[in-house]
Amino acid sequence: METDSDMTFKHLLSNVSTTLGISQFHYVSGNGDEGANKQSADKLTNGIARQQEVHTKEESDSYDQDEVEFLRNINAISAKISSISVTHGINKETNNILSTRNDGSNENCKPITKIVFLKTHKTGSTTMASIFERFGYRRNLMFALPRSSHIFATNSFFSRKGVLPLPQVLARSHPHFDILDNHAVYYRPEMEKTVPNATYITILRDPVTQLESAFGYFEMAKGMGISKHPNPFEMFMQKPHFYYDTTKYTMKTRSRNGQLYDLGFINTKLFNNTSAILKKIVSLDEEFHLVLITEYFDESLILMKKQLCWSFDDIIYISNGIRSKSHRYTISDKIKSKIRQWNAGDVLLYNHFNRTLWQKIKDYGPTFQADLDKFRRLEKEALNRCVDTNKFDRHDKREDKFILNPKHSGNYCQDLLRADVPYTALLRRKMREISISATAVDRNSRSQNQEKNRKKRRTRRPMSSKMMKG
Repeated sequence: METDSDMTFKHLLSNVSTTLGISQFHYVSGNGDEGANKQSADKLTNGIARQQEVHTKEESDSYDQDEVEFLRNINAISAKISSISVTHGINKETNNILSTRNDGSNENCKPITKIVFLKTHKTGSTTMASIFERFGYRRNLMFALPRSSHIFATNSFFSRKGVLPLPQVLARSHPHFDILDNHAVYYRPEMEKTVPNATYITILRDPVTQLESAFGYFEMAKGMGISKHPNPFEMFMQKPHFYYDTTKYTMKTRSRNGQLYDLGFINTKLFNNTSAILKKIVSLDEEFHLVLITEYFDESLILMKKQLCWSFDDIIYISNGIRSKSHRYTISDKIKSKIRQWNAGDVLLYNHFNRTLWQKIKDYGPTFQADLDKFRRLEKEALNRCVDTNKFDRHDKREDKFILNPKHSGNYCQDLLRADVPYTALLRRKMREISISATAVDRNSRSQNQEKNRKKRRTRRPMSSKMMKG
């Protein structure tokens, strides 16, 4: 039986669908207790939701009434997704993991080394990948690496066929990989077979700034033929359907709901199917142990430290790159509104996991702020020690990269500053070295065993007749 809450949700979906130009949508209600739904939704509507409401009010002067209503509806739908997740017990296992797992200060805590990090484009995921790669490099962990380049695929699901196989000598003792963190489109069945029993982590960014960043970094304007315009991004957002449907440009699949696409929602025909998007979000909530938020990067890392039972040193980072001014675009309030409508799927995705992040912070306990303050002190010390703040590497016109401080050029700072691409190359060499070493040990072991067997055969030989007569 459809409840008043379900009918309200359907009404919200209808409003959003109309704004997006969607002609049909479907919503199937759950059988959970609506009182529990409301209580859970209220609990999840935290400081971030309040910030979003204030943000909407601040921008209301530049929006028309329909646009303001659209943003309010998006927030309401996000809260409803959270209540659906709680109703179906989606967050139960993940929350238990977070609340019962000890942090790195507890000596009974064992660091987690089986990890799948799903990179999303232009979210800070390259800096995150470097954190995982440094952790694994220092511990000789086995990485599932692409056969070539540093990317598995951008427009097709992840497949084990694209993984550089382990040498046979390593595969005998280590049949599965430990970490997978290069760019890949999320596909759980194949990833599970590559890194069984892994902890799954990803990162999301505000869809407004994420789309502008992707547009600039991948130079999409060139393929659209609008690169000479004073503000190509604004030109694109004036008629996004036109450019999306009629032109070919780099990384087109990341110019609408690109974060959902990275997370396996690759059927772009379903971008107007609100019900399918909501179903995907609930599924991701169930499958991922932790979703980080770019705008709260440090807070996210504190949660990850506890989730993985790592140390502060394990999560120290230096940003892999800062986008150059030449590849940035001014975004007016009006364009922000258009982006949220164009990227409505990513807005729903982001809002939901933004809420869950702050619920996890609330569940962390009273030491969260102290841990965050300590981490930021350590982070500042590492940056001051390892980086020459007066210089940047500008070989890639799209971004400015930090340069190593020549006074502190040891392994510690090199490891911190190393980016994803050079780490991938280094890990390939490292795994090759481990393989060569393991092969040598294996040969030596076989040689020793063969010698032992020869000696055993000699001692077991029967005595000759002459020896017996003597």
